[in-house]
Parts: sequence; structure tokens; C-alpha cells
Amino acid sequence: MADLGLQVALSLVNWLHLFATVAWIGGMTTNVLVLLPSVRETLEPPAAGRFLGAVMRRFRRLVYGSILLLLLSGALMTALNENYLGPGQFGNTWSQVILVKHVFVATLVLVAVYAFEALAPRVSRLAAKGPSPELARLQRLQLRLAATGLLLGLIILFLTGMASALSALS
Repeated sequence: MADLGLQVALSLVNWLHLFATVAWIGGMTTNVLVLLPSVRETLEPPAAGRFLGAVMRRFRRLVYGSILLLLLSGALMTALNENYLGPGQFGNTWSQVILVKHVFVATLVLVAVYAFEALAPRVSRLAAKGPSPELARLQRLQLRLAATGLLLGLIILFLTGMASALSALS
């Protein structure tokens, strides 16, 4: 019976990890491929700015909640994985893939924090003053960061798939 309880607990932790991943990377995918192009096609710049500001405030909470869930669930899943060799131990392929994955995750977290906490407030302040070359430059930077975040997310998903395959084969 203890095995069933552990299996249910690990399934729940894995589900939370997958949910947080889908919420964050799925949100980035929707933003980059659907929302941003649609907004550019249909809304005038002042309305687009207000709309995207409201969307990004909500998305920011979702991203930060996802980061917290990923950190907690990922730490538990890693500690319980039979391929985990211990802190700083990378003597098997699974551990090496997980290390590379976490480098990409850390990079994605830094990109998100910069975009939400440093760049977005600057864009908002400039947007309130009206169009300017500096505002256009920062908005292009926002788009590049969004695309970069999506690319990082896709790489992370690929590395997760590799790690899962390695776990299944061991």
C-alpha cells in the first residue's frame, strides 16, 4: 500500500510540474504566435499598449507562480529520481542533461524577470508620453525577448524529453 501512496504522490508532483510548464511555455507560445500579431493587426498603438499591459500583468503572476511550482516540484522529482547522483554529481547522461536543462531554465527565469521588472516599467513610462524612437526600440526589444523566451522554453521541453527518455531506459 505504501508503494501506491508514493506513486499517487509522485504522480501529483509530476502533474504540478507539467501544469506549470504548460502554463508558462504555452502562454509564451500563445503570446508570441497568436496574441502579439493579432494585437498589431487590429489595435491602434495606445489601445494595444493598454491591452498588452493588462495581459502582461496577469501573465506575470502566472509566470512567477509557475516558477515557484517548478522549483518545488522539480526539486522533489529530482531527489527521487534513481538517476540523480547527488548535488554537484554529473556522472551519468541523465544528470548532464538535467544540468544543461537547468542552465536554460535559469536563463529563461532571468529573461522573464528582466522583461517584467525592468523593461516593462520603462516601456509603460515612455508609452504614457506618446510615440518616440526610444519607445519603438524598447518595444522591439520586448518582442525579441518574447521570441527568445519561447525558444528557450522549446529547448527546455526538448531537454525534458531527453531526460524522460533516459529515465525510461535506465
